[in-house]
Amino acid sequence: MSIVLAIGLALAAPGSVHSTLEHRTSFDHAGERIDTHYRARVVLVRRQVGAATKAGMPSTLRCTWRAHLRVEREARSGEKLRSNRSIEHRAILEGSRPGWCGASENAVTEEIARRADDIRMRLLTIADEDRAMLKAEIEPKGVNRGT
Repeated sequence: MSIVLAIGLALAAPGSVHSTLEHRTSFDHAGERIDTHYRARVVLVRRQVGAATKAGMPSTLRCTWRAHLRVEREARSGEKLRSNRSIEHRAILEGSRPGWCGASENAVTEEIARRADDIRMRLLTIADEDRAMLKAEIEPKGVNRGT
């Protein structure tokens, strides 16, 4: 089992990809080895709220953000089995910063980077929960092998 975490530093626009994670694992099912590869992207959605005000007035301008985790799973067993699935977990992280969204890019990037362990653990949980779904996908209809 290996985990690779690469934090990207570019946050251009809403929906921009913030970081990429990978997780590989394998298990035996019904006498066959199933290899799975999970590719996850942290997608950042930002929204500008409030208003800029004239000098001397308190500003209500804030940038709210949410990080979603989009996971693509590919499972293989030899040459005969391939199973793909997309999984999305919304709002795995969220926060807000005062001021314009463009001005808070580095601060949001740093906050997400500090929470990399939480994101990695979320991917591992998704992969663990997906195992039952994968087993259901590869079982022939009406057959329960009890494994």
